[in-house]
Amino acid sequence: MIFFAKSDFIHNLKLGLAVSFLLFINSVSLHAGFDVHLIESDSIHKIKKSMPKSSSHTQIGNFLFVRSSENDKEVYKKLNKAYPSDTFKISSDEKLYLITTKDPAVLRADFPMTKTLFKKSGFIVLSANETAAMNLYSYKSNFTNVEPFAWGKVLMTAPKISTQTRIKTNDKISNFLEKLDMKTYMKNLSDIVDFKTRYTPTDSANKSLEHCQKLFETLGYPVTHQYYDVYGKKTYNLVAEFKGEDEQTHGEILVTGHLDSISPTPQKLAPGADDNGSGSAGVIALAKLLKDSALKPKATIKFVLFMGEEQGLYGSKAYLKAITPEEKKKIRLVLNMDMIAFDKQPPLSMMLETSSAFKNQAARLENLALNYSAMSVQISYNPYGSDHLPFIKQSVPAFLSIQSEFDSNPNYHQLSDTMAIINEDLCKNILRLNGAAMYVFGIFPEK
Repeated sequence: MIFFAKSDFIHNLKLGLAVSFLLFINSVSLHAGFDVHLIESDSIHKIKKSMPKSSSHTQIGNFLFVRSSENDKEVYKKLNKAYPSDTFKISSDEKLYLITTKDPAVLRADFPMTKTLFKKSGFIVLSANETAAMNLYSYKSNFTNVEPFAWGKVLMTAPKISTQTRIKTNDKISNFLEKLDMKTYMKNLSDIVDFKTRYTPTDSANKSLEHCQKLFETLGYPVTHQYYDVYGKKTYNLVAEFKGEDEQTHGEILVTGHLDSISPTPQKLAPGADDNGSGSAGVIALAKLLKDSALKPKATIKFVLFMGEEQGLYGSKAYLKAITPEEKKKIRLVLNMDMIAFDKQPPLSMMLETSSAFKNQAARLENLALNYSAMSVQISYNPYGSDHLPFIKQSVPAFLSIQSEFDSNPNYHQLSDTMAIINEDLCKNILRLNGAAMYVFGIFPEK
């Protein structure tokens, strides 16, 4: 009895030590540091094909993040010779985090105790330990998302460029788009900016709403209001509607933008020409385009101007709160325009932002951009920071059109956001995309 007890004890002790050693090795392996290679190339698709199946990578535009381990060193040596990259060593106590933002303060911020790997197009990738990560999460808001960096994703596609020579002509959509009235668009934009400020809680903002209502009514649209409070002040969304001939089959299309503006002195002066006079005037321009075409849409098309976007997406949230679940189900597509007028470096460029749940519609919109506009287009699948987001969160297909260079725009939320910075050509091309989308999803949609 004593002999066997000793034998079992020794056996169990050895087994326990072996298990502990394996757990220790596994723990070291799980928490070991790793390298991140950041490759910039026009051949991202080709690079992905050349990498081992075991590799982890995530794409942001023309940039590829690749995580490598000790076992893959030789593969990445060869890869680095063909495609030079920046290499970041991530220590065992660090993790990668992704910040997606359209908040100028966050885009300009320094993040203590972190290492910035990437900052472009509203995406910031950092490495941080647990303590520093707690500080990162403090930036989370309606305009900024903070989350662990995920591998195996396309966060934003590489840009595709359409030129003037590619644009289709003499078909039904191009003939429709030829009626786009840019002269009136620029006049309406200038008049909107002339209100000095459209900061939601001000009387000037209310006057700008009244002005835009008159523009819709002059075009023959019935207009309704959706009321809500922002900072204790009553405001409302403007909703102009063109009733579809077969709404039961084809539902509704929303064309939206926020009218309010902000600046360092919003009570007195916030011109907001680009952000977002450009998108608001765009909503009115597409309403005029539909009327001027004399076409009768199959789907109901609503043109909506939100307020309170700059305070936390109040208008779009209020819109969804005001409608019934049945009315929400009718919405087949939301086309939201926000900041469509700044382009510093050629070619003209824009970003189309949505959720990966709506990739099929995104592909159709991208194809419309390539066929009916002359600009570079990228698709972001990490939506944040504008009025498309509340719709996406409620599983409504929504798409933001925005300039690609918003995070390098020095006029963003500044007093310098005036008519002087407006790029009319970019406005026109983004309006052509959204006009084409309105045509194929709302005027003559496929069943």
